[in-house]
Amino acid sequence: MASESSKRKRPRPAASDPPPVAESLGGLYDFLPPPDPERDAEAKVKAVKKERPKLPPEDRSKVVFLDVDGVLLAAGSVETIFIDGVALPIRERMTENDFGAAALESLRSILVRTGATLVLSSEWRRTASMRDAIGGVLRSRECPQLREFTPVLKPRPDLEKHDPAIVWCERRAREIGAWLKQHPEVTSYVALDDLDFNWADSVRAVGTPHMKPRSVLTNAQHCLTEVGAEEAVRILLNPPHLTEDEQAAAIAEAIRATNEGLMNGELR
Repeated sequence: MASESSKRKRPRPAASDPPPVAESLGGLYDFLPPPDPERDAEAKVKAVKKERPKLPPEDRSKVVFLDVDGVLLAAGSVETIFIDGVALPIRERMTENDFGAAALESLRSILVRTGATLVLSSEWRRTASMRDAIGGVLRSRECPQLREFTPVLKPRPDLEKHDPAIVWCERRAREIGAWLKQHPEVTSYVALDDLDFNWADSVRAVGTPHMKPRSVLTNAQHCLTEVGAEEAVRILLNPPHLTEDEQAAAIAEAIRATNEGLMNGELR
């Protein structure tokens, strides 16, 4: 039997200190390339594109009326000039990076889930170069190209003394209505806009569509969000059909909300 002393563990010999590392060898990760934010961003974009679901066949009975400023492009991010009372961007050449990536993906999600077509209702429809810029951005996100754009109408003379935001919004509603009259095949539509269509409905003329129930109001700075996209899909797949009483109540609410906004200085 081994003695108690033999059972005890003998201390290990002290290891000699490791040789000093030459400064020229550098750190452990010095062989890695320096960070490249642009390359990392491109890699993320490619990964997102690879995971994107394919677009369904185009359904020309469904339409998204698309505004740009405040929907895909944060308000105030592009310098504008006023022509005939309308703010138009000075810089017409735009790239994908100028637009909100999340807003563009939210727009694409609407099209993926509904097959809806795109009709440009924004002031960006006024020149070919501006329309081409939007078309290029849509292509970069694998979105369908613009189907058409709404006509440009004049403001109503009887609204001359109204708040400019009401005049502008009412004109846009009439322009959408004019386009719809030329396309009876369209049975479902939604307007994505940072204009509150309560303003248009509050002064609605006979023949102009009742727009508030068929619109998604975006925040001019945050643009189109996933929540807004969900609402747009709901409207497109289950288009509202109001009774006369429901429509009268909705118009009354539009007048109330608009007057309240005017008193609080909330119209722009």
